[in-house]
Amino acid sequence: MSTTHRWDERRRLRHLERRRRRGGGRRGAVAVPRTVWGIRSWLARLKERVRRSVRGDRPLIVGTIVVVALAAVMVSTPMQSYLDGRERVEHLADKAAALDEANAQLQQRASDLERDTTIELLAREQLGLVRPGEVAYTLIPPEVDRPLIAAPRDPGTGEQVPWYARVWGEVRARFGG
Repeated sequence: MSTTHRWDERRRLRHLERRRRRGGGRRGAVAVPRTVWGIRSWLARLKERVRRSVRGDRPLIVGTIVVVALAAVMVSTPMQSYLDGRERVEHLADKAAALDEANAQLQQRASDLERDTTIELLAREQLGLVRPGEVAYTLIPPEVDRPLIAAPRDPGTGEQVPWYARVWGEVRARFGG
């Protein structure tokens, strides 16, 4: 046997081995039928589970739960908007009541300022004005002794030497100058 013949024989055997692994001569690869079989068995199990779950009252219960959950999801956003709006209306009503009260106080003050007696009283209190012939007195409250937080500085201890003179003195003292 020649070497070329041996190489040809090995090549033919390898080719046959590959064909065998793929599933034979005219059939497809082994992996495809196995995958198809796996998918079919999975579908059969799924069909059985669906058939079991549809029996009895279970579909009615599941459907009711789904409808309630869907209704809760659909109603939650408008309900939240409604509650937020109601809270905002209450807040604005409180604010309007406070503004009405402040407005009433300001109107009372404006009507008070139209009277001459109120204007005279304010001029005497705030500006210190007096009528001709009256004597104005001002009371000054007595000073209260406050406790000291820190000891007072002693300004008379030694003469005040500028900082640069002190630094120069330290440098001369260190280096013997």
